[in-house]
Amino acid sequence: MAFSQNVIKEAIQIKNEEIKKREQIYENTLYTVMAENPRIAEINKEISDLGTTAIKLSLTGKTEEIKELGKKNAALQQEKENILKAEKLSPFTCLCPVCNDTNYVNGFLCDCVKEIAKEISLKEFYKNLPQNDADFNSFKLSYYQGKDKETMEKIYAFAKSYAENFDENSGNALFMGKCGLGKTHLSLSIAKTVIEKGYDVVYGSAQNLFAAAEKEHFSYSSVTDETEKLLNCDLLIIDDLGTEFLNNFTSSLFYNIVNTRLLNKKATVINTNLSFEELTERYSARITSRFVGEYVLKQFLGSDIRQLKAVEKLKKS
Repeated sequence: MAFSQNVIKEAIQIKNEEIKKREQIYENTLYTVMAENPRIAEINKEISDLGTTAIKLSLTGKTEEIKELGKKNAALQQEKENILKAEKLSPFTCLCPVCNDTNYVNGFLCDCVKEIAKEISLKEFYKNLPQNDADFNSFKLSYYQGKDKETMEKIYAFAKSYAENFDENSGNALFMGKCGLGKTHLSLSIAKTVIEKGYDVVYGSAQNLFAAAEKEHFSYSSVTDETEKLLNCDLLIIDDLGTEFLNNFTSSLFYNIVNTRLLNKKATVINTNLSFEELTERYSARITSRFVGEYVLKQFLGSDIRQLKAVEKLKKS
């Protein structure tokens, strides 16, 4: 699993700022305590002098005298600790005892940084969402009836399992069906769960994602962050495919996204209101053939939930 480098960089910066804040508070408090307890400054000097003496003795091989210095050092450290405790000032400790605030453990990113990165990703994800309350718990199967309900129960189970068991080897899914059947709701639920597992997720409508990449492309900038995110994130979720403005650039971009992510075994979830025939007509058979061969296809059934909710609201009013 991997967060984007920008997210990791921001997470480390946030943590480092918190460490500096804690250090400053501690130093200010310590300065006040030392001003009221001159013995602390004396102890610090004695400890420093012992260190200098120990270095000199290490060259002579006088081990017994070095041991004695060690005992004096320990006694002084204890005296200093007792004074600080009396002033209710504990020794300064690392924000994270696992990595000792180095941000890495055995060369791998520490969980403390991952947690901050997860919060950053979720905060970014929640911006301008069509449904802020969408998750698996709020998805109501009671809106579906008969055979439609049976089908939707299976789709719900698939989506929940896909999200909860997501890893680098997870495959791709294409959610199809008319408006208002829950495609966006389940897509959002997948995104939230996978982000909480610590993966890098890019979610957005086809219109917004493609427009951002097109704007970047025609700005003639060497920076390609938008396109890179679409190609390399752990999970890409494209909502409402077919609502974007289609031109040569967006058509080529979409093919590149689908093809590149398949080659690199990167997971993609797409939802669309278009039928398979409409997808083929709009994007060509070379894309839809990849859907057939490489995507799990799920056909959503039922009545428009938005309309059902509107009727419920009217009955209650």
